[in-house]
Amino acid sequence: MFKKLCFILMLMILSTSRGTGQEQLLPAMSGTTAESLKILSWNIYLLPYISLFNHNADRARVIADKLQYSDCQIIVFQEAFSSKCRNILAKRLAKAYPYQYGPANQCLLPFRTSSGLWVVSKMPLTQLDKIQFSISKGFDAVARKGAVLFQGDFHGAKFQLLATHLQADNSHHIRENQCAEIKEHLLNQHYSSNIPQIICGDFNIDMDDHVNYKQMLHILEANNGEITGDTKFTYDEVDNTLVQNVHGKKKVIDYILVRNDQFIHRIERSVKTFYEKIGHRHSNLSDHYAMEAVINFNSGLSLNGTLASAIK
Repeated sequence: MFKKLCFILMLMILSTSRGTGQEQLLPAMSGTTAESLKILSWNIYLLPYISLFNHNADRARVIADKLQYSDCQIIVFQEAFSSKCRNILAKRLAKAYPYQYGPANQCLLPFRTSSGLWVVSKMPLTQLDKIQFSISKGFDAVARKGAVLFQGDFHGAKFQLLATHLQADNSHHIRENQCAEIKEHLLNQHYSSNIPQIICGDFNIDMDDHVNYKQMLHILEANNGEITGDTKFTYDEVDNTLVQNVHGKKKVIDYILVRNDQFIHRIERSVKTFYEKIGHRHSNLSDHYAMEAVINFNSGLSLNGTLASAIK
């Protein structure tokens, strides 16, 4: 009887922790995963055709040199549009990241491009599904933007990983629609009560835009958390050499969100800046900084594990 009461109490706790905006991570019950899953999400600004003056190929080589020794198990790229530069990255990262997926929504038509979503991993992932957004405008209508969902297993802890890149510019209604499509066609469609969903990408929604930021979390039923470290922003128009302007701002528009986070013991987010010599001068390697998440799973919280045994 005592075990059944404990089980019911735990279900009540789990049922109230979803979609509150801020993470409510539980203490480990029967231990956490011994190692941390590290994910890097980065918009690398490798635009096609029109970016001939951004030293794309040179940046791609240096990006690959920086990442081939990374301790991240998974890297989620956005704006990996240029096939030439993507091939440079793929070849140089192949040894460290043999599992490479995408880019999602490829297109062979001239003057159209893929979503730019490209994932490289040290572990095998299973692609569950992908979508192309039904509404977009401007350059985003040329790029087949959307989202792609994977599932993986990290030392026995299952997880789902979603990569996306939302509409740019001041198009809040389009981004709301895109978040709704992600939730309906991917997150809900493949939802499992005992598998956390990790949502990565460039959302083009400023964290300081409280109305639209909270609406994003509400639609996705996802949670965010604090950023550790000295750098607290991912898009820097003040100091980043590729996007500096006199009226620039520093803002957070890139996120690693979590849905169904009761199976995560701890997640620590930090921003990684990459600054190297390109040609004859030093430069940032992209107009965005990268978001990194270090995740420890509650390995004992699987419903077919510890909790399930309590009901016997």
